[in-house]
Amino acid sequence: MTEVLQRIQIPEGVRDLLPDLAGQKRKLEELIQQIFSRWGYREVSTPAFEYSDNFMTDLKDGLENSVYRFPDEQGRMLVLRPDFTLPIARVVAVHFAEGPLPVRLCYSGEIFRYAAGLQGKQRELTQAGVELMGDGTAGSDAEVIALAAEVLQKTGLDEFTLCLGHVGFLEILLTAYDLLPQDVEKVKQLFNKKDFVTLKEMVSKLKISRQAKESIMQIPLLRGGVEILDKAQALLPPGADAQPLEILREIWSVLEDYMVTQFVTIDLSMVRMMNYYTGMVFEGYTNGLGYPLCGGGRYDRLLANFGCELPAVGFAVSLDHLLTVLTRQRKLPELLEPLFVAYNDSGREKAVAAAQILRRQGAVVIVDLQESTYEEAFKSGTEKGATRLLYCAGEDIIDADLDGGQE
Repeated sequence: MTEVLQRIQIPEGVRDLLPDLAGQKRKLEELIQQIFSRWGYREVSTPAFEYSDNFMTDLKDGLENSVYRFPDEQGRMLVLRPDFTLPIARVVAVHFAEGPLPVRLCYSGEIFRYAAGLQGKQRELTQAGVELMGDGTAGSDAEVIALAAEVLQKTGLDEFTLCLGHVGFLEILLTAYDLLPQDVEKVKQLFNKKDFVTLKEMVSKLKISRQAKESIMQIPLLRGGVEILDKAQALLPPGADAQPLEILREIWSVLEDYMVTQFVTIDLSMVRMMNYYTGMVFEGYTNGLGYPLCGGGRYDRLLANFGCELPAVGFAVSLDHLLTVLTRQRKLPELLEPLFVAYNDSGREKAVAAAQILRRQGAVVIVDLQESTYEEAFKSGTEKGATRLLYCAGEDIIDADLDGGQE
């Protein structure tokens, strides 16, 4: 028996979803797509694998080393899709660049990432998200953030935080204080990992002014409402570009119109380690989950890789992480409870007809596959989790509550 179990194991980092969890995940996915549609986003679907060259330019650090690669029959290198933003950018560049702008697209599907050592990480993840391409204003930034807030609310979360930052602020501050490019990269990696102990050790050894060191170590404290932007402004050296802070101020103003700022925290220490981000970035968190539920940002230079220069912004929510949280909170979507239809030796025709009528009305109906006595049908329906039994005996139908009663 042990040898048989070893042969039928699945790879690490993937999992089976059994009833009813698979159905609840599907309902979540459908609900999210309905929300996207109501905001004017149209669904697209992209291949599960593409040419490696489409991805390698703009992936960075851990993700670059997490891609599943394999050759096709002609020796060309392919990758399993590790991200949705790049394929959607390719779709827009090829099919929508000449059309009316902006383009609003949404998607749902699997991404694949190799997770070394795993540590509880999945290698196959389901994401649903949107991309808004062709508009570079704070209004589009705010739209995707407000949409993320609505998705988390409508799927059942009461408490969550969207952390809002800008990749340009940290870059400008570090450059203004004359950090070497390699040091800038190391500092950004430590901010991304939230490893502020190592950050302090590193910064103390840098050959920069004391004021510069103190300013860098103040960044993790820049969390809060719009008032944080004034404190951030004070850390910039004279003459440094404050545009990232002004953009965040404008985004906040639009988010006030959407009435979602109670869910938003400005966090200027946030870094997302993907080369393509150029402006606003955000991530969504909730209690009891040590990694983001959702995340996204602005990537104005990405489409140029496909010969199309358009500003763009988007976000994705992890259905797997959302499913984990909602399972813990017992807020998963409810599934329809089945009815069980059974029959005796003269009731099959009526049983099948009744089942078809009920299905057209939207009910979930299980029809017994062979004739049975009423007692056998009652027991079988109960074992199958049905809440109601219709037993067809000739022209008669017995309607019974499987909790015990008979109507």
